[in-house]
Amino acid sequence: MNRREVLTLLGGGAAATAIMRPDIRALAQSGAAGSTLTYGQSTAILTLDPAHGAFTTYPGGYEAALCLYDRILDFDADMQIKPELAESFAMADDLMSATIKLRSGLKFHDGTPVDAAAIKANIERMIDKERNPTNRPLWDPIESAEATDDLTVVLKLKQPFSQLPNSLAHGSGAIVSPAAMEKFGDDKIATNPVGAGPYRLASFSPGQELVLEAFEDYWGEKPKAGKIVFKAITEAATRISALKTGAVNVIDQVPPALVSQLKGDANIEVISKPGLRPIGCIINMSREPLKDPKVRKALNLAIPVKTIAEKVFFGYAQAPDSPLAFNTVGYSSVSPLVYDVEQAKSLLAEAGYVAVSEIVANALGQAGVKVEITKIEGGSYWDTLRQAPADLKWDIAMFGFNPSNASGLYHLSSLFKSNPDEASKPAVWNAGRYKNDEVDALLQEADSTADAAKQMEALAKVQEIVWNDNPYIWLQINENIAATNGAKGVEVWPIVFTVVRRASV
Repeated sequence: MNRREVLTLLGGGAAATAIMRPDIRALAQSGAAGSTLTYGQSTAILTLDPAHGAFTTYPGGYEAALCLYDRILDFDADMQIKPELAESFAMADDLMSATIKLRSGLKFHDGTPVDAAAIKANIERMIDKERNPTNRPLWDPIESAEATDDLTVVLKLKQPFSQLPNSLAHGSGAIVSPAAMEKFGDDKIATNPVGAGPYRLASFSPGQELVLEAFEDYWGEKPKAGKIVFKAITEAATRISALKTGAVNVIDQVPPALVSQLKGDANIEVISKPGLRPIGCIINMSREPLKDPKVRKALNLAIPVKTIAEKVFFGYAQAPDSPLAFNTVGYSSVSPLVYDVEQAKSLLAEAGYVAVSEIVANALGQAGVKVEITKIEGGSYWDTLRQAPADLKWDIAMFGFNPSNASGLYHLSSLFKSNPDEASKPAVWNAGRYKNDEVDALLQEADSTADAAKQMEALAKVQEIVWNDNPYIWLQINENIAATNGAKGVEVWPIVFTVVRRASV
C-alpha cells in the first residue's frame, strides 16, 4: 500500500530453551546450474544491512536477506525455532545467559570463518544503539557477548529475557562477515552484503533489482536455483501480468479480489497462509473523548467486522477475538466482536457524546460519529504515528503490527506496555498511549519466567484486559497471499514474508 489513512474523530509476541541440531539430512543436489528464479516483489530492496534500518524496506529486504544470510537460530515455515549456524543453543535456568555452540567449518561468502569471534562482533554491533537504532526491543536486553573458545559464545543478559531465541532467529539477527564490515564500513556494507547463506551477491541496483547466485560451498542444503532475481514490481496488476506471461516465477501481495483470475490458470499456483498481523485503528487515548472506555467500546460495536472480512477480503481474512492473531504463540481467545449500532449509540449517549455526524468512516457515521479522513504518504506515515501527545494530529489511525519474531509476548509488549515517558514519543509502538499497571506487571512476569505454562497464563490475562479496554478499533487479520508460475518450494510465512530460499524453477 503506497498510502496510509489517518482518521480524525469527534472534532479532533518462550520458556527456557535448549535446541539441539539433529543429524544433517543428506544434502540435496543443486538445481540446474543455469536455472534462474525471478521474484516480482511488491516492495523494492534498498539496503541489505541488518543494522541501520534493518534492510530498510519491509518485507522485501528481509526476504532477500533470508537467502543471503544465515542466523544463529532460524524459523521454519510454521515459525518454529530451529538451529542454523548453531549446533546447539541453551539458556540458563534463570534466563540471564545463553550458551551457543557453533557448527564447525562454516564459511562466509568471502572465505572467512563463521566462528565465535564473528558472532561476538555481530552481537556487539546489534546491541550498539548508535550503529543499530532499529529493532531495539529485540536487542536491548543483551548485555554482552563473550567468545569462550573458537566455537562457543556466551551471551549475558541485563534481565531475564525468555524471548532471546526469537531475537536470534529474527531477520535482523543475520550474521555478516566482520571482514566485509571492516572493508566496506557501516556506510557501504548495506549495498555490498557478505553473509553465510546459500546465495551470495551477484549484482545490486537498489530500488530496482537484486541478483543472487548460488553459493556452492554452502554448508547445508545446496541451493536449488543457479540464480535468484528479486525485481521490484510495486503495482499489483503489473505483478499479476508478469506472472501470467512467465516474466516472473513468483509474486507476493496478491489482492484477494484478483485471486480468482489466477486460480483459473493451470500454470499458476496460489499460496496463502493466515497472517500474524491484526489490522485495526489505534485510538489516541490522550484525547479527552477517547479516554472514556464507553466511547472506545462504542466505536468497536459500530464496525461490521465479519462483513469486512468476508466481503471486502473475499474470505481471505478473519475478524479477531483477541489482540493477537489466532496462530501467534501465546494467543488466547477472549470473545468475538459484536456489531451493534444501537448499543454503540446508547454508549455514546451515556458518555455524553450524542450523534453529531469509506467502510470504517461510514460505519462510524451510522453510530453518529463524524469522521474526517486524512491521507498521508507512506514514507511519513510512521513518523506521524509516533509523536509526543502534544504533537499528535490524529484521533484514530490505521495500523497493523507484525510480530516478525513470532512472539505474542513481543507483540503485546510493543503495543500495550506503558511508555516510559508519557510526554515523549512512544518507546516502541504504543502510539495510542495505552497505560495499565496490571498489564505492565503481567508482561514483565511473562518475560521473566522459564515456565511456559505460567507465561501463557500471564499472556492470556493481558489479552483479556487489553481486549476489554478497547484501545483499538479491532478490524481483521488478513491472509498472506502469493502465487507462483513454474516455481516449487516457495514458502509463505505468517509474518508476511514470501521465502524463496529453498525454491527451485
